[in-house]
Amino acid sequence: MSLKVTRNLQVIAVASGKGGVGKTNVIANLTAALSKIKQRTLLLDCDLGMADAGIVLGMNSDRTIEDILTGRRQYEDVVQQGVFGLNLVPGVNGAGRIMEMDAVAKRRLVDSLRPWTKSFDYILLDNPSGASSSSLSLMASADQVILVLSSEPTSFMDGYALIKLLALEYKVKEILVVTNMVEDETEGRDLFRRFSDVSARFLGIKLHHLGSVPRDSHIREAVLRKRCCLDLFPKSRASEAFERLAHRLNDYSLLKKTKRSNFFSSLEMVSAS
Repeated sequence: MSLKVTRNLQVIAVASGKGGVGKTNVIANLTAALSKIKQRTLLLDCDLGMADAGIVLGMNSDRTIEDILTGRRQYEDVVQQGVFGLNLVPGVNGAGRIMEMDAVAKRRLVDSLRPWTKSFDYILLDNPSGASSSSLSLMASADQVILVLSSEPTSFMDGYALIKLLALEYKVKEILVVTNMVEDETEGRDLFRRFSDVSARFLGIKLHHLGSVPRDSHIREAVLRKRCCLDLFPKSRASEAFERLAHRLNDYSLLKKTKRSNFFSSLEMVSAS
């Protein structure tokens, strides 16, 4: 008889220094991969203007996180269930009325999600690209931050600028890195090593390489067909990479042995300030 290993909810913020590095594809497929290995998972799309997670997953809706932030609806009125049993609260794609989460909106988000904390093993936050104060405070409140990095020089520089702010202004001590759109694991490790050398030297922050996702035409094809790659092309190189990332993240979360998620208490403090 096998024993199920249990642990407390982990809130993971997925971020990038700039757009165009494939962050949304990473978080959508990572959420699907976690669900596929029987982790109860919620993707919370926190983009309030250019949200794409619902499109990537083929789960468009006229009910979004904006409804929760404005108090029009509660979490249970907005959430949708998708492939492998994952759950999604869509972000805002278009001219939403809220472009930043203020203190009142954050409090509404916390209050709406609180009754459901025992329903999930993971809540993944899809943060807007870049480094707005609202987005940074949301990342800093998470139990873990995943930075999606590509080999483009602008991704490298903007990623460094993002983690510099997190380290110096928000006292974040540790970040996981996914190297995306690389040729193979070797190129991904080399990219991570160069990024880590610079960051550790000047910021004193701990970076851990969660893994790499290769360039794969199946990802683009899946987006065009409004399906996640893991579901549509399960044997593709990219899908196999997403499954490895899910297992590594799950193993890493178990090793951390976090007693309770910091997300709800930290957001409450931000909202109350």
